[in-house]
This record gives sequence, C-alpha cells and structure tokens, in this order.
Amino acid sequence: MNLFEPHYLWKKNHTEHSLEKIKQIEEEFGLSSFAAGLLLDRGLDSSDKVQQFLNPSFENLVDPFLMNDMKKAVERIQTAIVSGQKIIVYGDYDADGLTSTAVMYEGLLQLGADVAYYIPDRFKDGYGPNKEAYQKLIADKTELIVTVDNGISGNEAITYAKENNVDVIVTDHHELPERLPPAFAIVHPRYPGKIYPNPQLAGVGVAFKVVCALLEEVPQELLDLVAIGTVADLVPLIGENRTLVQLGLHELRQTQRIGLQALVQAAKINPEIIDEEKIGFGIAPRLNSLGRLENANLGIALLTTLDSSEAAEIAVHVEKLNQQRQKLVETITIKALAKLKSQSVPHLVNVVAASGWHEGVLGIVASRLVEKTGRPTLVLTINSESDVAKGSGRSVESFHLFKALDAHRKLYSSFGGHHMACGISLAANRLPLLQEILDKEAQKQKLDERQKPVLQIAAELPLDGINKKLITDLKKIAPYGPENPKPIFSFTDYKLTDVRFLGQKKNHVKLTLTGNKVQLDALAFSIEDHKNEIIVEAEDMKFCGKLGENTWKGRTKPQILICDMGNSRPDFKDLRTNRLSPELFKKSGTYFFFNQRIQQKLVPFLPQNAEMVIGLKKLPATPSFDELIIVDCPPSLKDLKKLLQVASYKKLVAIFYPYKPVYASGMPTRDELARVYRFAISHHNIDLKGQMQQVADYLQVKKELLIFMLQVFFEVGFVKIENGLMTGYPAHQTVNLKETPSYRSRQQLLKAEKTLLMSKTTDLKKWLFKLSAV
Repeated sequence: MNLFEPHYLWKKNHTEHSLEKIKQIEEEFGLSSFAAGLLLDRGLDSSDKVQQFLNPSFENLVDPFLMNDMKKAVERIQTAIVSGQKIIVYGDYDADGLTSTAVMYEGLLQLGADVAYYIPDRFKDGYGPNKEAYQKLIADKTELIVTVDNGISGNEAITYAKENNVDVIVTDHHELPERLPPAFAIVHPRYPGKIYPNPQLAGVGVAFKVVCALLEEVPQELLDLVAIGTVADLVPLIGENRTLVQLGLHELRQTQRIGLQALVQAAKINPEIIDEEKIGFGIAPRLNSLGRLENANLGIALLTTLDSSEAAEIAVHVEKLNQQRQKLVETITIKALAKLKSQSVPHLVNVVAASGWHEGVLGIVASRLVEKTGRPTLVLTINSESDVAKGSGRSVESFHLFKALDAHRKLYSSFGGHHMACGISLAANRLPLLQEILDKEAQKQKLDERQKPVLQIAAELPLDGINKKLITDLKKIAPYGPENPKPIFSFTDYKLTDVRFLGQKKNHVKLTLTGNKVQLDALAFSIEDHKNEIIVEAEDMKFCGKLGENTWKGRTKPQILICDMGNSRPDFKDLRTNRLSPELFKKSGTYFFFNQRIQQKLVPFLPQNAEMVIGLKKLPATPSFDELIIVDCPPSLKDLKKLLQVASYKKLVAIFYPYKPVYASGMPTRDELARVYRFAISHHNIDLKGQMQQVADYLQVKKELLIFMLQVFFEVGFVKIENGLMTGYPAHQTVNLKETPSYRSRQQLLKAEKTLLMSKTTDLKKWLFKLSAV
C-alpha cells in the first residue's frame, strides 16, 4: 500500500445514557454533559459513587486488618521490634519494588526496629526470594524477613528460612501459585477465602497497608511513594488505588523527600504539576533504569536519604543511567527489527536473539517490536560462554503468551509470566524449536496478525468543542490509568494549516489544526517510518488522540497528543487509456465492467479464469476484492458511486476506457439543435445509413453529434425512422429536449468522462476515495 494504515481498529462508544441522569450529574457536580456521560460510562451511576470518585478522602481507605494474615504479621513484627531482632525488608528492583521497600523500611524505622533492606540483583539473584541470598542474610544474623512486592512464589528460599528457624512474612500482590510457600504469614489482597475489598493493590499498596496496621494510623508522609509505585505498576486506578494515588499526588507535589526533589529537578519536571503521566513517563522509568542496568540499592538510598549532597549525586547518576537505557533500547530495537526483516519466512510470533544485547532492557525492546510489527515478540540475549538465551516477551491482547509457553516447560531452564508478558531462559540451540512451538500455538489460538488491536474512542469531537471547561472536567476525572483510561477522541471539523517535524532526528510531527474558533497543535512521536507519507498527504490523515495542555512562555493552551494516525485508503493505480491492449489485462484481480459489450470484446485479452463482474446488479451481496480493476468508463458518476460505496478493496485500478466517448464533441449548442431540427422537418425519406456523413457535412456538425440529436428528436416525435429512412414532423407544442432520456444520459456520461478522464492522477485519486466507503 502506498499509504500507512492506522495501527489500531478504532471502536467508537455507542452507549446511550438517560438524559435525566446526565443532567442530574451535571447540575450536582458542575460538570459538562460529556464529563457526566464519561462517568456513567465508567459505572458511576449514583451521587455517592460520583462523590467518592471525584473527591476521594482518607475515609475511603479500607481497614488493613481485612487483609489475610494482617493481624498475625503485625504481631510478629511487633515481637521482633520489642525483642530487638534483626529484620530484613526483602524488596524488588523495579519502581513498585523500590517504593514498597522504602515504605516498609521507613515504617519499621519509625517504630524503632533494627531493620535493613535487601534489593536482589536482577542479573545475579533474579526476581523474588533467592535461596543463596537468603543463606547470606541468615548467616548475617537476620531473624525475620519481610518481603515486599515478591515472595508468593518463593517456595525454595522460604522453606530454607523456615528450616533454619527464621520466619518470613510475605507481603505480595502477584498471581498466587498452586503451592503457597511455608511463610509465617502471607499478606495478600487476593488470598483464597479472604479476598480484600481492593484485590488489585500494587506491591507498594500492600506494604503501605501493613505499615498503617503497625502504626494504627495513615502515615500521610509515605503517600508520595505509594503514588509512584501504584502508577508505575499499572494496577487499576479505581477504588482504593485511586484514593491512594489522588492523595499521594497531593503529597508528591509538595514532597519533603530530598531524593525525590533532586530526581524531579534532574528530570526537568515541574513539581507543582506532577500527575500520573509525569510519574509514568518521567519518574518511574528513571527508578526502573537502576534495576535494569545495575544494582537498584541506590534507589532506596535516593528515596530515603536525608543528605542533600547524596541525593543530588544519586539523581545525576540516575539521569545518566536513564539516558543510557534509552540509547540501549533504541540500538537494540533497530538491530532486532533488521533481523526480523531479514527473515526469509515471516512468523506469527517474533523470536529474535543475538549475543551481547543488554538483558535489562529486553522487555522494553519487546514492547517496541510489538508496537511496530503488531505481533507478539520475544527478545533474547545469548551468553556466549554458557550458550544460554535469556530474555523477555510481550504479547497482544489476542494471544495468551503464558498459556502458549506454559505447556512446554521442559524446553526452558526458567520461565514465568502472564497473559501479556514473560521472562524465559533456554539453551540457544533450542531457539528454532521455540519459534516452531510459538507458531503452532499461534495457529491453535487462531492468532491473526491482520487483526488489529482495538482502540476505544470515547467520542467524536469537533475541534471547536475543545475548550477550557472540557479540559477542567477531564482533569477532575484523573488520575487516569487501567480501568479509568484517559478518553481518546477522534476529531472533526478542522483544516490542517501547518505540518512541522521536530526533534534532533525530525522524527516527531506537529500538526496545526484550525477550526472556526479554535487553533491548536496535535503532536505525534516517533513517526520516522511514515514521515514521507505524512509529508505527501498530510491533509488526508486521520488521527485520534488525548487532550492535554502545553505551557509555553507562561501561556497554557490545549493540545492533542496523537494516539494513532494513518490513512487506511487502498493503493491506487492509474491506467487510464482510450486504447486497449493485451498488456493491460495481465493482472489477476477482479475485472469490473459497466458495459457488457466491452467485456465481450475483451474476452480474448483476459487471463484464463479471470474473475469478472458485469454490471452493478451482478455484484455479490457483500463485495470484497483484493484488487478491483474498473475497465470501462461508467455511464454516470452516480453508477460509479454505487460501486465504490458497496465494494471494499485493498487496491483500486482505474482504466476507465471510454466505449463511446462524448467528451470530444460535447453537447450540441442551441444553434446546432435548431439547424438540425429545421433540416429534419423539411426533408423526407433521408437514407441515414448511406447519407449520414453528407448530412453532417451539409449541416456543419460532427457525425457523432448529429446521430445523438436525431436520437433526441426521435424520442420527442420530431422524426420517425422506418426501414432506415427518416422523415421529420413539425412540433405542435413546446418540448424540453433536456428532459429526454438520451439528453440526460449524454449529460451524465459527459460529466463522468470529464471528471474521470481529464483530471490529474492526484485529483482523481482524492475524488475516488471521497466517494468510497473504504
């Protein structure tokens, strides 16, 4: 195709709500009708629900003792503190794990505990409880281990601790395995038989609830960490999670943590406007970069330090690591894409591996490849010494990655994951077998790479409908995240007045859109693959996006952040001609004829078993073609419109051969009609077959035009033709010749020929696709 398609299938919301209900919410909460409808879309159909959603407070927080084993865990920790036992908080190296560790560590410090923390090394220890690490901790006189954001699958290490008389309290939120570890207590919001009212807490949320239970109050000063970890871990931002993030954002904007202040400053984030997006795209990736590229212990130091010099030093280091992480991701993504493109046979699931790729960023690279290819992807690095391939996988909604891999565990040395992601290790020589397995599983799950992922469109919004009130209302529905997504709009009623490419590599685009009252910018990032298409036909681009704001030189105005763009129009080939040749009919598409005579004339030229459709009445009920070849010029634009609006196709070829062209002679003038009329009524028994050219020369009109005028006169009774002889009859009443069938048909054919045969290719293409339903 010569233009790029949108990556997603746009699905518009067609839910209708009671006007009375919308008006009630509008008036009670001072919202626009759109915002009221958006709340109803999200199941907030009562005043109490809307009030709690828009204005969450500490009163909305759930009693922590409703969580499994909370009382038991609290009593054991209190005993350890009173007895002076050494406690280790065993955390994790991602943003949720680091904030979980900091929350638990600070909470225990407040109670006077002898406490330290341990962050496993991604490259040495792996994720979760590690037996060797536990052995070292226990050898170092640890008497109680409290896990945060991990532990529920740590059977081996926790069994070892128990055998050595060291209790382990697991606080976790991950999927529960079939066999639970022999921990002293398991604090988990989805524990079988005791489901917590908010089962979707992040790891930091679980740790925070433990600290709340220990302190017997809500430690407000920890909520900044809770907001970061909760947003970073992509848990549903509804219910208690929403409350924690909303309250935490307030705390984060005025945080007293020297480390967070330094991190925000290094990242050039305005602390006063920190929101969930600043966490998700600014703060969390920087914290994650620590665990991806080196040991993440520095993350805890950054979050808990009271030393401003140390904070500044760590923040600068984190910024450098984040930039290094970005470069690694870009480099490996380019190399991985090149490997995929060089494959002789494309696969439904991408498996790409090489030596020397940095293990810590492979999950991000896999995500990028899923975005670019639309296919589930595994990216692995091969250790040249051990010949082991280790990496990460990311999937699409229609392919359950964990199920696809879980049935073949004997193939791997380690494996874990869920529907959309996995981590895996295996012998490098087994990679071809892994590819074969995934291809078969893709077929079994009926994965169709042509099936686009769905993008939910909240509403179609005219550009002039974007105003300060709408932006304000959308802010009230934030923080956005899973199960409370930021609304995506498709936009109408605007003109594209400018296109500019931004960034060092000019791989971002800014579109200036102008309505009757509003002018604003729409931004799209990383569009290098489609830069040329945007330049050539930017006016025809469709896009959808989220509304945001941009502040420049003290002035804030709305802007659109584009989520998806493209042009789904089919490919077009211009083969227009007034002379047919066999070379035109070597394609294997579907040939459409308006006129059966032309089809009969071309039968010798057409490929054997060529697919043909002759006339609109012969179209199938739901006509769909890979390549639709329109052979002849339609008798009218109306007929062409009927064809293009019912047929779908991937490629359109226009030959538009004029069977009996009229554009050369056009329509007769009033003088020509009068001249032929006077001749007709004053002559009898004219031999049309033998004398037509003579008559045309005598009347000084083209022969083809003379035939047409005589046909019109025949239809209104001015002439009669018997046995090839014509006799004229004077008119006894006024007749409108333009109303005759022949006159109207010629007018329609002339208009069709001028539009379809005389236009430039670019103009013709635009005109055809405006008619089309595709």
